[in-house]
Amino acid sequence: MDLLIERKGEISALRGLISDGRAGNGRIAVVSGATGSGKTALLREAAECAAEQGSVAVNVTCSPLERDVPLAVVRQLFDALPLGPQPARQVTDMLTEGVQAGLGEIATTITPAHARVAEGLWGLLVAFSERIPVVVLIDDVRNSDALSLVYLLYFIRRVRSACIAMVLSDTDDPQPRFPLFRAEIMRLPELSHIRTAALSPTGVTELLASRLGPDKAVLLGAEFHDVSGGSPLLLKTLLRDLADSASTPPEQWAPVAGEHFAQAVVSCLRRSGPTTLVAAQWVALLGDSTCKELLAECLGTSPESAHRLLRMLDTIGVTRAGRFRHPAARVAIMDGIAEQNRAEMKFRVARMLYDTGAPATQVAGHLLGQVGQQAGLCTEQAAWAVSVLREAAERALTDNRVEQAIAWLRQAHRLCTDKAERGAVLFHLARIQWRHSPTAALRCLDQVTKPFVHERFGTPYTLLLIRYLLRSGRHQEAQKILHRLHRDADSLPDEVCAELRLLEMWLAVSFPAVAEHFPYDHSLVVRRSGPVTGRDELQWQAARLLVGVLSGGVDSGFISEAEQALRLYQVAEATLEPLVMGLSALIFADRLAGAGAWCASLMDDVETLDAPAWRAALSALRAEIAVRQGDLKGAVRLAGQALDDIDAEGWGVEIGVPLSTMVLAHVAMGRTEEANALLQLPAAGPMHESRYGLQYRYARAHHHLAADRPHAALRDFLDCGTLMRRWNLDAPGLALWRVGAAEALLRLGEQARAKSLMDEQWALLASNRTTRSAGMALRVCAAVTRPDRRPALLRQSAEILQGCGDRYELAKTMADLAHAHEALGESARARHASRKALRLAQACGAAGIVARCLPTPGAEPVAETGRRPEASAAPQSEGINELSRAESKVAALASMGYSNREISDRLHVTISTVEQHLTRVYRKLRVNSREDLPTASLQPVVSY
Repeated sequence: MDLLIERKGEISALRGLISDGRAGNGRIAVVSGATGSGKTALLREAAECAAEQGSVAVNVTCSPLERDVPLAVVRQLFDALPLGPQPARQVTDMLTEGVQAGLGEIATTITPAHARVAEGLWGLLVAFSERIPVVVLIDDVRNSDALSLVYLLYFIRRVRSACIAMVLSDTDDPQPRFPLFRAEIMRLPELSHIRTAALSPTGVTELLASRLGPDKAVLLGAEFHDVSGGSPLLLKTLLRDLADSASTPPEQWAPVAGEHFAQAVVSCLRRSGPTTLVAAQWVALLGDSTCKELLAECLGTSPESAHRLLRMLDTIGVTRAGRFRHPAARVAIMDGIAEQNRAEMKFRVARMLYDTGAPATQVAGHLLGQVGQQAGLCTEQAAWAVSVLREAAERALTDNRVEQAIAWLRQAHRLCTDKAERGAVLFHLARIQWRHSPTAALRCLDQVTKPFVHERFGTPYTLLLIRYLLRSGRHQEAQKILHRLHRDADSLPDEVCAELRLLEMWLAVSFPAVAEHFPYDHSLVVRRSGPVTGRDELQWQAARLLVGVLSGGVDSGFISEAEQALRLYQVAEATLEPLVMGLSALIFADRLAGAGAWCASLMDDVETLDAPAWRAALSALRAEIAVRQGDLKGAVRLAGQALDDIDAEGWGVEIGVPLSTMVLAHVAMGRTEEANALLQLPAAGPMHESRYGLQYRYARAHHHLAADRPHAALRDFLDCGTLMRRWNLDAPGLALWRVGAAEALLRLGEQARAKSLMDEQWALLASNRTTRSAGMALRVCAAVTRPDRRPALLRQSAEILQGCGDRYELAKTMADLAHAHEALGESARARHASRKALRLAQACGAAGIVARCLPTPGAEPVAETGRRPEASAAPQSEGINELSRAESKVAALASMGYSNREISDRLHVTISTVEQHLTRVYRKLRVNSREDLPTASLQPVVSY
């Protein structure tokens, strides 16, 4: 009964037709509609109506398997009639005669021989109907054999005066198998045409109510109608799939397009005719590009015919306006296409879309999979496909669809037949994969590494391969290619020579052990006034800045100028490396505030991209900045993110950056075991031939110092120094190895050697004595000088470090200052410095300094006022912005333990003026004494 919902009018028409036939007014009806719309159900209902009225219902089902069996349908008709033995033998004889008469020109005419047979058969049918009215029900007449249709037409033309009603069901088909039969039957005056339309949303709800209950039916009716298009058959299969998913709770019920639904879709299309199924296959391939013009070209027909086929698919309930109602329907149709045919069809669709001006990204979607291999493309076709795929990959990258770009380039590589272009595609693929997975990029390049190492080359991608090989630790392979480049330098194109010079600059500061094998002059780079070529402007600026900073060959003006130039660029494939070089240069130049702001801005851009390797590189730099500003927890978090984004193999030798940062942060926080665990990770030998190895060795030395292994620490610090001097990278901002070595020597009681190193370090800082490196050096300089001079040096160190914003190093200096005052018997000053050190150490999580500054083990650190330091942090922060320049100077010096007289002498003002300034500072900051002044928040503007 479900399939007869909204069929009252159709049933009424059939009842009237049967009644007329019973009264001797023979009638004919054609029930037409889409496959699955309930035509067969109506014929069954007609059979029941015939039985109710005392007529004999003769059910005939046409099958596509019997299309070539002459008179198969007519034989079914008479076999179903209870004629009796004698008439039955007559029917058999006549059917045999009809078959023997052959087919002839039956498509357009009936031969005399067949006319005699048809007349005999009709006579028997009429004679029977005079005793008992007959209702002939023929289902799916389009699958009838041709000869039976001729006989049926003979019967139909004579039915008007017989007690016979005939009902034929037929599927709507814009291209019927027997157009003459349809034309003839449709023009008969006694014909009734009954159409089975799709169910309305109300009808769908009614059908669902009988299965799911009225409440669920109301809730789900619209969804089921949307998926099925109102097709009763598709609705029933959706309900079967829902029943199969018995584990789904009722509150989560929804249309489930499962196996039954997929089979029904394919069945409906097959039963609607081969043209309909083929049209559906093309629509599945065309996707959102479907239109009558493209479909007509695919089918080799007219746009009008294609339009009728599209309407047919809509009527069946599979599509809506040429788009599949549910993805499962498209998948089911695609699965039915043989691989060979699918590949050929996809390529044909791609070419048609390209010729109509479709975007490359749309065209490329049809070139994926086994198109090349299965479609048997010729060289010209493959070359065209490769160019489209490469263009699509570029556009996908612009839209941040990295995975899609990678898939298209992989397919381009599979289709490419030209050796040089295959290499170019591989390098392009590797560059994209690098942002997503450096490990995958390196494995991709393995396919071309051997030819580059052992054969002659002329590709512009040579230098890119060298960079990748060096980063992955494959230095010997990289050096072989470099040696070949230098040997053939005279024959290289100018562009390759220009890029080679840029590579040499990068080698000198990133892989100096490799650069040692090739002649190179740092001074030429620093003095040169412009880029090698116009398009290398960014790389030139970044390389020149980093080389200059690490070799000590640039001044602050040049650094500021280069920084402004680099800030014009955003992160992209070609800009990431030079931007990282520029940021590293600022970090090594102790320009931490500027580097931090710039790095955060670049990170905001990268967060919107699918580029974990880019994010990891910037996270590592942000972590390095954080540890140099005393944000130890932030440094651990950021470095951990960097290591999580890409694995150790993907980092290659550059893993030394985040690893050294985490080690330094853990050491500063007193977590020596965590630092030791990081140092146990396998570190590639080639890392120690790079700048990243220097950073790693420097961090390891600090861990040795924290673990009370001064001999091991001294060895690592001195090894750092040896390499840095040999490589011309003896920059304090890269690694203060002399300061570390001096601390190790002091632990060993070798004060003379320590002082010699610090004198050397201080001399090297002659032009940069306001930097973080200078502040750190002054702290150790104080340790190797006379006790009475130590407080002055430590206060100077504190001023510098406070201005640089390094809370951890400032805390160390304040702790040393407290110890220096205590040694001189200046207890009040010692307590003041100790409190400052304690607050700073607590703020940055430096457990070792906290323990050192606590008066007794486990005591709770509080200020003299009894308030926790953070209690007044917000008011103080607001008040600091209200301080005048003069008040800021006085407050900053007072917070570091300077007396009023010392402040007076330093700022060249009277003591009374200092006292007045301090009174206003206390009021604005809402504190009671200089002990409560927030040392870390006050930025001094004092001349050193």
